[in-house]
Amino acid sequence: MNRDVFEPFRHTQGQWNFCLLVPFGLLGVLATRRPGLVAGLSLLLPAAIETTQALAPIGRACDTSDFVANGAGGLAGTALGTLVIVFLRGTPLPRGTARKGLIATGIATALMGAAVYASADLVVMNHTVAPPATSAQKAAIDQRLRDAFGGAYRVTGYSVTTTGFEDAATVTAYFGKGMAELSWPDQWDFTVQIMSATDKLRGAFSVPGAAAGAAAAKRPVGDKEAVLIARAYADRFAPWGTRNAKVEVARPDDGGLPGWVVSWRRYEGEVVLPHRFDVRIDEEGRVSELTERKVADPQLPPVRVTEGEAWKTFAKSFPERADAIEEKPDPTLSAQFRDGEWRVDWLLVATMPTGSLEAAVDATDGSIHDPVEIPLGRNSEVP
Repeated sequence: MNRDVFEPFRHTQGQWNFCLLVPFGLLGVLATRRPGLVAGLSLLLPAAIETTQALAPIGRACDTSDFVANGAGGLAGTALGTLVIVFLRGTPLPRGTARKGLIATGIATALMGAAVYASADLVVMNHTVAPPATSAQKAAIDQRLRDAFGGAYRVTGYSVTTTGFEDAATVTAYFGKGMAELSWPDQWDFTVQIMSATDKLRGAFSVPGAAAGAAAAKRPVGDKEAVLIARAYADRFAPWGTRNAKVEVARPDDGGLPGWVVSWRRYEGEVVLPHRFDVRIDEEGRVSELTERKVADPQLPPVRVTEGEAWKTFAKSFPERADAIEEKPDPTLSAQFRDGEWRVDWLLVATMPTGSLEAAVDATDGSIHDPVEIPLGRNSEVP
């Protein structure tokens, strides 16, 4: 169910859906000379289509935007037909037949509404079609990309992705061999991929100074050289990313091009703060990926739930899987933004022969959030 009633009329698909039923309304009135009956049928037909899509296993989704566009088109055709019959002679459908048709239309509409209400999951959304990027969104992601790479890349296109459940969205900018994404409207999360795993080694960003050997070897041969190149990049383009942060380096096995991921994290005691700064260095010593979470250190609630208590809460959420757990890696205390405020969560993962169990337990009040079972072979990332 789309809250934005007028959204379909701003997009090509909705406009075509509107046009689709204009002939139905027009020809229906010309054939019956009964505008009231045709108006009812103009709403019944799209309602029947959407009900079928909601209940029948045909791989289609029910969307109120389609109903609004189709119904409006049918009513517009009905109005046009009504104007036409004013100037044309003809014999109208018998009044009794028209009355029976209207009654049948009302009954059918009520039955379909009851069926949808009883059998379908109703989801209210702000949008069902992602809007185009606004000038403010374009300016924001352009600025972040310039700050990150000194104007080395020129944006050639934009898109916006939204879940529709809230105003949050992801703004994407495309350039040459890469793409950048910025969370909106908070602008906290910014990621850049300069090449895909299947690209040749070209397009990645050479860090000024690092490639010449002043800050690191031209081609890193180990963790130390990778960190030096990443730090040279940070010193020049993102000094905020490494300030008062702990550095870690790893060679990820994620199917991407070989290289190193150098990460900086900030801590408050044992709690991982929302700050995030990751730089991926390829084997040629260039930056191929960037992940930023530029968030000021928040005020956090106290940690009152122990690790042991968190595991007990975790076990209660998976009573049928408790005996199958093989390993419990050390959990992480992490700052998480939930329901409009910062919380501290125990992030828990337990492995089984068939997959893993994951959940977050609030370290202040002990409530559990997002418990999920991940089947073997499906990748997942704990928030």
